[in-house]
Amino acid sequence: MVVIDPHPPGGRARVDDRNGFRFNRGPRALYVRGPADRALRAVGVATRTGGAPVLRGAIAVHGGQAHRFPGRALDAARTSLFSPRQKAQVSRTLAALWRSDRAPDDRRTVAAWLDDRSLDSTVRQFVEALVRVATYADAPDAFSAGAALANARAGVTPGVRYLDGGWQPIVDHLVAAAAARGVEHVLAPVDRVVPADAASGLATVHAGGATWTATTVILAVGGPDAAATLLPDSPASWVDLAPPVTAACLELGIRGLPSHRFALGIDQPLYGSTHCPPADLAPPGHAVVHLMRYQRPGEDVPAAAQRRLLDDLARTMGIAPDAVVEERFLARMVVAGTLPTAERGGLAGRPDVAVPEHPGILVAGDWVGPTGLLLDAVAASSVAAGTRAADRSATMERA
Repeated sequence: MVVIDPHPPGGRARVDDRNGFRFNRGPRALYVRGPADRALRAVGVATRTGGAPVLRGAIAVHGGQAHRFPGRALDAARTSLFSPRQKAQVSRTLAALWRSDRAPDDRRTVAAWLDDRSLDSTVRQFVEALVRVATYADAPDAFSAGAALANARAGVTPGVRYLDGGWQPIVDHLVAAAAARGVEHVLAPVDRVVPADAASGLATVHAGGATWTATTVILAVGGPDAAATLLPDSPASWVDLAPPVTAACLELGIRGLPSHRFALGIDQPLYGSTHCPPADLAPPGHAVVHLMRYQRPGEDVPAAAQRRLLDDLARTMGIAPDAVVEERFLARMVVAGTLPTAERGGLAGRPDVAVPEHPGILVAGDWVGPTGLLLDAVAASSVAAGTRAADRSATMERA
């Protein structure tokens, strides 16, 4: 088996060390007992290091004001974010969200699901914020309610975990496990992939001036556009996919801890969370805080304006400018290759790992298959693609 990649292994999962501060490329959290957690533990990756986000002292920011974040029953009762009538609405709506079954909501948007509940504007904004933080997407008018609400429920129970070392230990372990199994890694740009021909049953990969043939080629190259550029033509099932999900990210390495370790924008699509601690990502006595602004599909907000919003959120969390030791601003990070829309039937409407128009070609990624979002979708589609490739007794030989 050969892995061909123009970059070092890991892609967006690589972690950058900045003078002892380990920055994921945007905020990363593993959904506990989700498809990725199960797949990683099955191959021996440690996923129980680090810890859950700390919500003690968390704030909800609305109208430029910080309020107690209503994440626990006591905080919900005492928060100034809602009036007594609104608190009753929140309670009823969250109860419906936790009870909701995914199947009836696949072809309805998050916005339509909320429309049925005739919510006060602040309550509606709060529920939309919960969906954003669970899905990393700000697209209530398009997102399938079934997919979005399922992830929101998983984000609460069993919850998420920030991992020691970020996601780099996952990458390192998988690379080592592949090498131990004799997998060859070739650092070269892939120019094109030719599907299997009827005579030989072999697909062909042209990369870095060399050629490989195989019974099966798995494309795990990011989003559908990147995969399509390597094929003779774009598969029909990929043509009307939603655009990539993106976000602006600010990563801060600071001295001490912020006054508020978690903040969620209610009327603005903003998020801030202290990933270290609980995870080990910084030198002793320091912390790593990730801030993010979720970007709506098609919006055009200048990078400088988004940076100002994230800086303001950092100040609201109690991070003084002189406490910042290391920082990095990523103006447009790809969160996911596409969005599971209600129009396409949610997760069931995503492309399959098999590409019927191109024999011998499989795909894997966060936009593929009927299971999960984000890393969970990557893991589920990768396992499915690997299983199908193994069934075809995949081999690779340099031509």
